Amino acid sequence: MSVEANQRQLPTENPSAILNATDKVVPPETRILLSLGPKFALPYSDSTQIPWFHLIADVENTLSAHTESTIRDQTRCQIINKIQNFINRNTPFNDPLSKFCKSAVNITKKFIKTNPDVLITEADKGNRTVIMSLADYDSKLAQLIGDTNTYKQVSSDPTGGYERKNNNIVHRLHALKLIDTRTKYTLTSYNAVCPRIYGQPKAHKPNLPLRPVVPNTTSPTYHLCKYIAGILQRSFKSQYNAVDSNTFCEHVNQLTIPPDHVLVSFDAVSLFTNVTKEVVIHDIISMWDEIRENTNINLDLFLEIVDFCVGASCFCFRQKFYVQISGTAMGSPLSPILADIVMENLLRRAITAANILPEYIRKYVDDLFLVLHKDQVNAVLATFNSQNPRILFTCEVEENGRLPFLDLLVIRDEDGSVKTDWYAKPISSGRILNYYSFHPSDQKLAVVNNFIDRVRRLSTTRSREEQELLIHQHLSKNDYPHSLINRLLHQPPRTDNPEKPTIYRSIPYVHGLSSSIKRILHKSNTQIGISHSYKNTVGHLYKNAKDPVSDLSKCNVIYRIDCRDCPSTYIGMTTNKLRNRMYGHQTHVNTLERKLLEGHQYTDPEILQLQEKSALIHHCIQHQHRFNIGNPSIVDITHRKQALQVLEMCHISTTSNTVNHRTDTDNLSCAYAHLLASIKDQRVERIALSTNRNNRRETDDQTADPTT
Repeated sequence: MSVEANQRQLPTENPSAILNATDKVVPPETRILLSLGPKFALPYSDSTQIPWFHLIADVENTLSAHTESTIRDQTRCQIINKIQNFINRNTPFNDPLSKFCKSAVNITKKFIKTNPDVLITEADKGNRTVIMSLADYDSKLAQLIGDTNTYKQVSSDPTGGYERKNNNIVHRLHALKLIDTRTKYTLTSYNAVCPRIYGQPKAHKPNLPLRPVVPNTTSPTYHLCKYIAGILQRSFKSQYNAVDSNTFCEHVNQLTIPPDHVLVSFDAVSLFTNVTKEVVIHDIISMWDEIRENTNINLDLFLEIVDFCVGASCFCFRQKFYVQISGTAMGSPLSPILADIVMENLLRRAITAANILPEYIRKYVDDLFLVLHKDQVNAVLATFNSQNPRILFTCEVEENGRLPFLDLLVIRDEDGSVKTDWYAKPISSGRILNYYSFHPSDQKLAVVNNFIDRVRRLSTTRSREEQELLIHQHLSKNDYPHSLINRLLHQPPRTDNPEKPTIYRSIPYVHGLSSSIKRILHKSNTQIGISHSYKNTVGHLYKNAKDPVSDLSKCNVIYRIDCRDCPSTYIGMTTNKLRNRMYGHQTHVNTLERKLLEGHQYTDPEILQLQEKSALIHHCIQHQHRFNIGNPSIVDITHRKQALQVLEMCHISTTSNTVNHRTDTDNLSCAYAHLLASIKDQRVERIALSTNRNNRRETDDQTADPTT
């Protein structure tokens, strides 16, 4: 194959998708890789890197949807055969694309390792990747949270206190029969961890200012906030909201603009942090008639819960703890609906005060689209800015009859009619899922088809030829071949599948394997819809700017504890924080030590009864050994509790010298025995090769060093 043919099989750099804000020279391969975006799926370097256990756990979770055991067993055996054949082939992907990706990953890892002062992260807007100084990032984020009007540093982690208050509220709701038992367990917080704040650089602004984000998924109030947000969303009806670009396009294309009017957009400045608790309470009271139709909670208790959820916003940055004393946190599931309610009420007051025609107004979160008399723009802006001293707006007026809003360009013709065009802001990288990403083909085709549909639906000013030219330009930037684009542009109209799945499951994607597994699962039950998760993407190469969470604070983990006196090891799982599970193990050992000090022998019934607690304490009693409980290691982690037991059994089955009981793996089908043995053999072989390689490298280094 010629060099040109090889190059056509490789991704190209998208220069607008990457911003290097440092003086570091970034290798070309790294620039290409980072410009592809964090969702670009990479090939596995070898089969030992494939998350086999997660694949098995997710397959078992999917099979649990089958009601007939015979079908489950047949489907399981078919899938195991597919996996076993894939492992037996053991043929690494040697095509030019796989080789390039592996080489680029190694070069990028080396660049990151040799430049620990560099941070790679995602921009706030424009779908761009930013390379910036870590010290600069820390300084800017520290300056942001140093705003004493919005944040306050506290001396200790407030998460435990908020968790107790959250659970007290949930218990009260349950005691008052306002929620059922299942909802109570959902809303109760057990393993909360203080959220870690991070900043997204605004690559379209000078000096790269940061937008602070506090991901609240680990906070003690996350599920309670989601519950209250659901009630508010069902209660809130807006006459001004543009749900998405399509609905806004339909509305605006029906307008006729008077000749003395102009298109205007207002943008609220830092909306979330300026939505105060007092305004939220006032606006909830004003719409209580609508809210009480969707909940049995009375007004006083509902306001108490909202007040707590808004005020319980905390985060950690560089081992220091902060609480947000003003506004709502960007990252809380409650913040968007509260901001929407506050904006709606502000908009209604401003419309009345400014005497604006409501049919010429649409709202999308903090962006407003208006049609105003050209002499009243400044006066209306002043009216909007006078409604709330903290919520201020900036204004953008049409130029040459054109105004961007959302991903549309609104165009006013001379006769006053309005048309729209698909629009990408100048800061946009134009990056979508790249053609060379190791995603399944149907997923990439879905991305392209959705893009084509959006351009055709939103571009009411362009001819068919102009639309196709725009589509070609955009998709070519993402390495899609012109032949494929042409085929998709001229394919017959697509029809939706009337038989949509009723059960959805996800499995890890392995190139060359997962599509076959998906077909087998769908054939066995057409009501199951399978999506794919991706464990190996460019985003996993990024350095995490957030404070790390200690291993002992993590939950839903598979852990390992080594014996101090022999090569044995114990494999366990826990849905609670690892620290709490270690307390349990230590308690059993402390009980054993106390009984021994009291004069009991290892063979006494009082001692032997402890053996039933776990395989760990059984080994301690039978062999008079002790485990290094103070230093456990995490061997696996998952966000799906239902996968934990299968993951634990897989790790026990493939780990040598475990003290776990044989019954610990009884719930795993014996059909996996040969497959797990193959995976174990591959790992052992891989470790041996790596050890030999390291030994040879050390020998070569010693030979090259004359002082050795």
